[in-house]
Amino acid sequence: MDGGTPVGVIGLGLMGSALSARLIDAGAGVIGFDIDAARTGALSGIGAEFADFAADVAARCGTVIIAVYDAAQIRALLPDIARAKAAPLVICTTTCAPDEITGIAELAARSRLAFIEAPISGTSAEVRAGTATALVAGEADVIATAAATLDILCPLRVNVGAIGNASRTKLAINLILQSNRAALAEGLVFAESLGLDGAAFLAAARRSAAYSAVMDSKGEKMLARDFSPQSHIAQTLKDAELILREAERHGVALPMTAAQAGLLRAAIALQGPGTDSAAVIEAIRARRADKEERR
Repeated sequence: MDGGTPVGVIGLGLMGSALSARLIDAGAGVIGFDIDAARTGALSGIGAEFADFAADVAARCGTVIIAVYDAAQIRALLPDIARAKAAPLVICTTTCAPDEITGIAELAARSRLAFIEAPISGTSAEVRAGTATALVAGEADVIATAAATLDILCPLRVNVGAIGNASRTKLAINLILQSNRAALAEGLVFAESLGLDGAAFLAAARRSAAYSAVMDSKGEKMLARDFSPQSHIAQTLKDAELILREAERHGVALPMTAAQAGLLRAAIALQGPGTDSAAVIEAIRARRADKEERR
C-alpha cells in the first residue's frame, strides 16, 4: 500500500465503517462513499474524507474496497470504478453467490480492473478488533500487491484459491455459524423454561462440549435483549437464502438451515431488519409466550 495514496471504501455500513476505521488507525487516508449520507458521521470524526460519487473515489484512490449489500450493487458500481484514469485495484468484501462473484470478476477483468474476492467471516465488532478472518481469492500476484492493505483490514486471512472459492467457503461457514446461533438461542430459552438462570447456564455451556465462539459474541446479547447491531439480521437472512438457493442448485437438502431461515424471518417481523442477528432468539421466545398464553 502506497502510504501517500488514500484507500477508497464504497459502502459505509457496519462492515465498511469498521474497515475504514482500521485503515485510519493504521495511518492510511480513507475516502468513503455511501448513498446514505447519514452513514458518514462517525467516520468524519476520526479523519475520513468523503466523495459525492463512487467514481470520485475511484479517481482518487489506488485501491477501492467494496462493502455493499449484494451483487447487484457491485455490478452497478463497476462501470463508475472502471472510468478512473488509473484503474484501481478492487477488494470486494460483499458476500455473493459463487456464480455472481465469478461474473463480477469477469466484468472487472474486461474493464482492466485487478480484482480480489475477500468476504469476511466475523461481525463488524470483530473486524474492528482485528479478530475477523478474510477469505481471499484471486490471482496470486494481485493478492501479493494488496498484501499490505489486507494485513490492515484483516490480520487473519485464508487464501482459498480461485475467484468463487471465497464465496463458497463463506456460505458454508455461515451455514454452520447460523445454525450455532439458532441452537444457542434455543438452548437459552429451553434452559430458562426449566427454571435455570440464563447467565449461569451460559457460563456452564461455555465450559462444556457444546461450546462455540457464538456463545461469546451473542450469548450475553441474547440474555440482555441487546440487539444493537454488530451485524444486521436482514443480512443474515440474505446469506441464509443464498445458501438455500445454492443447495437447491446442487440437489442438497438443508433442513436445519431452512428452519433457522424461518426463525430469522419471524425475528425480523418482531424486531425489524436493522437489529443484530442475536435477535433470532426473539422468534423462539415468542413461540414460547404464545404457548403459555394458550394454557
